Parts: sequence; C-alpha cells; structure tokens
Amino acid sequence: MDDTFQDSASDDGGFDLQQEIARSAFADMCHDWERNQKYDRALQLTIARLHATGQQAHVLDIGTGSGLLSMMAIRAGADSVVACEAFRPMADCAERIIAANGMQDRIRLVKKRSTKLLVGPGKDMEQRANVLVTELFDTELIGEGALGTYRHALQHLLTEDVLTIPHQGTVYAQVIECPLTLSWQQLKTLSNADGDILLRVPPEVATCRGSSAVFDIQLSQLPMGSFNVLTDPIPVFKFNWSKHQELINNRQEQSVCYARTSGFPQTVLMWWDLMMDKEGDVLLSCAPYWAHPDHETLKQKHAEQASKQRRPEGNFIPWRDHWMQAVYFLPPLKIPLQRGQQFVLQSYHDEYSLWFGVGEQAATNPLSAPHCTCGWHIAQSRSRIGQLNDSLRNKRYLNYFERVFSRDSVVLVLSEGSLLGLAAARMGVKQVLLYEPNAISRRCMEAFVEHNSVPNVHFLPSADALGPEQASSITHVFAEPHFPSAILPWDNLHYGDLLKNLRPLLPTNVTVIPSSGTLYALPVEFLDLYKINAPLGSCEGFDLTLMDQLIEKHSTYADSPVEAQPLWEYPSLPLAGTVRLMEIDFVADFEQSKIEHGELCVSEPERLNGIAVWIDWHLDKSHSPKTTISSGPLVPVEQSSDEPIRWNVNWRQGVHLLRKHPNRKGTIPWTVKFNPVLSNVYFHFDYEDQ
Repeated sequence: MDDTFQDSASDDGGFDLQQEIARSAFADMCHDWERNQKYDRALQLTIARLHATGQQAHVLDIGTGSGLLSMMAIRAGADSVVACEAFRPMADCAERIIAANGMQDRIRLVKKRSTKLLVGPGKDMEQRANVLVTELFDTELIGEGALGTYRHALQHLLTEDVLTIPHQGTVYAQVIECPLTLSWQQLKTLSNADGDILLRVPPEVATCRGSSAVFDIQLSQLPMGSFNVLTDPIPVFKFNWSKHQELINNRQEQSVCYARTSGFPQTVLMWWDLMMDKEGDVLLSCAPYWAHPDHETLKQKHAEQASKQRRPEGNFIPWRDHWMQAVYFLPPLKIPLQRGQQFVLQSYHDEYSLWFGVGEQAATNPLSAPHCTCGWHIAQSRSRIGQLNDSLRNKRYLNYFERVFSRDSVVLVLSEGSLLGLAAARMGVKQVLLYEPNAISRRCMEAFVEHNSVPNVHFLPSADALGPEQASSITHVFAEPHFPSAILPWDNLHYGDLLKNLRPLLPTNVTVIPSSGTLYALPVEFLDLYKINAPLGSCEGFDLTLMDQLIEKHSTYADSPVEAQPLWEYPSLPLAGTVRLMEIDFVADFEQSKIEHGELCVSEPERLNGIAVWIDWHLDKSHSPKTTISSGPLVPVEQSSDEPIRWNVNWRQGVHLLRKHPNRKGTIPWTVKFNPVLSNVYFHFDYEDQ
C-alpha cells in the first residue's frame, strides 16, 4: 500500500483552529474585485471630501482581516488609521502584510474586538474616528452581528458626524412560485409508477415552517424556467449605518404588492446592496443577474472582448461566494394569486435574521421567526429533503423494488430517514427493519408509519439491536444509502461498514442493494469557483502573498484535498470525458483495502483549475442506467465541451481545486485509496511539475 496517504489528521489540539484559518473567507473576499474597487473608490471620495472642507480624516477599520481596507485608506490620504482584528492568527498576518507594504508606521493595528477598544490619549485610539470603514456583512447582511457592532461603535468610538463606508444597506425581496426550491423544504406524497399513493405526508410535517437557518444560494444559477416571478424586487429594509437610533434589532415592514402573474407565493428571494458613500456615487449590488444594475453593461463588455469562453447568463455579473443571495420559505398557506391581484408582503428581522410572510391584507399579529416543529428539518439537510422528493430517483428505486421484492421478503434498511424503506413496507413485503439510531429521525419516521398505518415495520435504534433470529430471516439489505453525518457523497460508504459488521448474522444468500458504488472524476474549468482556493498575490496594488502562505499552510494541514460543493451553483466546463476511478463492492470484497492508479488526459490543460469527483450507486451487478443512482452529472460527459456540465441539484459533489499550476502536459496521474476500516476514500492528483 502507498504510505504517503494520511488516514486521519493528527490531533494536537490545533486542528479546529487551523481548519478555521484554511476555510475562512478572507481570500475569497480579496478575490472580489468589485468589492475591493468600490471600497477603494468610496474611501477616496470620502477622504477627499473631508479634506476639501478643511477636516482631517481619522479612520477606524473594524475587522481588518488582511489589512487591505486600512492600506487603501492610507493610500487615499487618511490622516490616521486604527485597525482592529480579534482573530489572532489573522491579526498577526495583517501585521506582517502591513509591514511588507511599508505602512507599519502609519496604521495602528489593535488585536482586539472593536467592543474592547478604548479611546483617549495613550489608549487604543487617540481620538474618536470620523470615518468608519468595515465589512461586517454576510448573506443576510446582519447575520454576523452588524447591528450591535455598529451601535457600539457609534456610541463609543465614532464622532457624531461620522461618515461610514458603506453608508447604507438596502434589503430586497422578490416573491416567486418555485417547485424546485420548495422541494428542498416540503416533503411530497410518495407514489409508485402507476400513481398509487404509497406514503402521505403527516399534517404536522406538511404545515411545518422549517429551519430558521439561512439558506444561502447562488441565485443566478437557479434555472430561469424553474420559477414564476410574482413580484418585482421590493426594497423592504434600509439600514443607515451612521444613525444609531435607526439601527434597531426588531422591525417589521408591510409592502403592498400586485401579482405580475398568476401563481402560488411559495418562496421569497432575498439580496441586498450597499450605497458605499454618503453622496450615493458608488453602489455595490449583490443582486442576481436578472435584477443586477450592471448586468447588461457587463454582458455587452464581454461580447466586445470577443472572448471564446461561453458564459452562462448568470455569470456576467461580479462573482462572489462570501456574500450570496438567500431563499426564504413562506408559511405553507397555499394562497392562489391572480394576475394583478393585490396582496401584502410581510418582512421581519431581529438582530441576526430575516423572515417573511404573505397575506391578502396587512397582518395584525406579527409572524414569529420560523423554527422546525416536525423534526425533519432538524434531522435532515435541505439537499436530503430534495433527494426524498426527487421523482426520477424514487421511480428507479420503486421500479427495482417491484422486480426484486415479494410478499415473503424481509428487508433490513441501513439508511437513516429512508422513506423508500417505508415504501417497501407499503408495497407488501413481509417485514421492514429500519435502522434509525438518531432519536429525532426515528420520531420523524414513526410519524409517517402512524399516519399511513404502515404494517410490519420494526425500528432498530442501533445495529446491535438486531437479534440473531431476526437477522436469520432477512432476505434483502437495502440502503439508499444516506446518513446525516455524510458531507461528501462517498461518506455514505458507512453503509458498507454496517453491513460488514452484520454479515455474520445474515444469511449467506441475502441480496444486497446497492451491490456496489463507483467513484468517478472529471477534470474541469470552473468559471469562478476556483477563486476560493486561488492565491491572491497582489490585490489592488498591495502585496498579499503572506496571506496566501498562511492559508496554504493551514489548508495543507487541516483540509481534505477534496471538499464538498453543490456544483450546480458553480458553472464548469469539462476538459475531458468522465474517468472511472474505483468500484467498491459491498458483496464480495468490501473488507479489503484497495488502491488504484490512473491518468486524467486533459484537453487545453492551461484551463484546468479543478477536478470534480462523485459516486454512483449500483442497485445490482448490471450497472444499467435504470438501476444506477448518480450523485454526479445529469447527462453523461463523454468528452471535453464548451457546454456547461448539468449537475444533480440534490447532491453535493466532491471537488479538488488546484492551488498551483498544472504541469501543462495534459496528463494528470491520480491515486485513489479506499480504507475499509474507516470507510473512507483518499485522493491524490499529481499535477505539479516534477
């Protein structure tokens, strides 16, 4: 075996910290050229306007990160700059970056939270600042505590006439009807190929409002034909960052709307923009492409450059992953709207979160923030709920069940939250044994059993709960497979480990479904995703190579070479056909370590910046498309193409992002190792120069 693989990271107490550094969004933000240029321009305008009126510019930079905004302030002519950063590894790095750019004598770096800063002669700040520049925002704008941080700064650290950069934030909402997004929230009735209902959704599940956690998403990649726009974008909240009295935690707004088309209001799409300076000369928008103020201009500019690269409609606007857009699910009231009909959008926020409701008239009682009451949105991820609602996937499973199950079948289900396992019971098998070690997931499944009067179902709270007599009667072992702890698709190989441990109890002729899984890889050119892992070098004229070194060092230690991403949100172009890496057999040799080698042959290797990896589950030995469940592309990729890959939207795929240039030879040697003890897979792609 190849001993260059690490089966696990050493536990020296620093792993979590190193992983936090590796996965921080500092580099991602610095790759956001629009953000950088508009912060830079706003600083130039603001400081110049102060100087034009005879005032000095004393700048406070809260959460300086790399120190970039502080250095921009010095370059723009600030008379003094105080920068604070509480995350010590980043603060130490910023200190070195500022020195490397020759500004160590002009920027005072304080390694504290802004709420701990002291003002006065000889203290952290000699005087209150009259310019605040900061980036405290997330996808929800206020989710990182911006309201509290601004209020404290305005009260304790800033002058009454302070100019804030940005000056104002505006939150927009757009009401849509969208079965696709709703499929990630509400479970659907499960029916067989003939339309016969197998499982109905319990009322407490159907009416649950779901999780309060923000659902951030790259809205520009949402297929335009997948939703019906019911309103124009509506400005629902404004935040004036320089007005202490306006930055309150709890607000509600009611906006009268008129339906653009007929439909059911199901989902609210949300984004925000920032007015960067007080005069309103600089605007930074996080809108999806159809609402972005610069979309047409940027699209035309791309056309004038005569670029050979074919870009999807949603990829002309500036790309960023640290600020995305968000999806909010409306209460499941099923209010039908006719074109032109008046209704009211209800918008709410507290200190950290947003939520929305709709009604035919203004609400008299405020709508509380959503929280899951049914358990499904706690036990399962949104993508998992999407899998459970995937009609094509379900059809393949159910058609296979009809072929292999009989009234004498006893089925052991080694997946968590498997409604397909319950469906097998409804299809008339003798008994279904459901492995459900998680108490919340088990209660969710019990509710389905009770509501649908499903017979002959027995729950196993652990694998050890399977007795010898029960085990000896099992005719089939079935898994989707799915386990909530899985992050990457092949993390569900835990199924094989469970099966291996139960093997001594099971009949020798038991049928195992799926019988195997195959790992595949595809070399790609990501249009934008590569930026989250790409070195910065210089940024807006400043040397940030020290931050590159910090992130690379900790990423090498703490991060897997393959990370999970929902690749449908990140357009990519194939640079070769799909390559089979390894097949893992659950029947014959799961207990054996495996290692395989091969090569990826890449067309136009100068375009290569990532390698996508996924797994297909084979229900039987035929490997037929009709008995294969794939977590990868919807359409097989057989060669390089300028057509973006169509990925399964209900799975996260694996992706290896290149930090260094490939060898340009067009051939990437690879090695894959499967460790059955840990039920894990390890990858190595050798694209560096020798």
